[in-house]
Amino acid sequence: MNDSPAGGGSVPHRPQGPGEPLGDGPVDPEVRRRVSLAVRAGEAVTDPADAPAAVELARLAQRRIQDRALPSALRISGGVVLVWLVLVALPVTISTGVHLAALAAGVGIGVLLFSVVLLMGRRQLRLARRAEQRNLRLLEGGRP
Repeated sequence: MNDSPAGGGSVPHRPQGPGEPLGDGPVDPEVRRRVSLAVRAGEAVTDPADAPAAVELARLAQRRIQDRALPSALRISGGVVLVWLVLVALPVTISTGVHLAALAAGVGIGVLLFSVVLLMGRRQLRLARRAEQRNLRLLEGGRP
């Protein structure tokens, strides 16, 4: 079975679902690096033979980002708020009494950081989807 469009004229089939494996086995580290860079940038690979691996990697990246974005944002922003409260709000409260501004600043920083982490996750998800679509077009014989 020849999945390479240049190998025998056969055109690879379009992957049906996100769980369908596309790789043929171990991949050369240089190819893996090129595919990874293309997917991270939201681009199609330059070699159509690498497109199945790029689609697979883009789908894997989408699943990982969807599974990890919210927990990561909560963990990071929650940790920053906790550190702010322990290192800033608690000493200020002990020394001069409760300062609502110090508490509000800690919560504000946490919310801001939470939003930034979620926005970064959405950007990476958009890039992975774009890479998947461009590499699927490449597999179908269209231009990237």
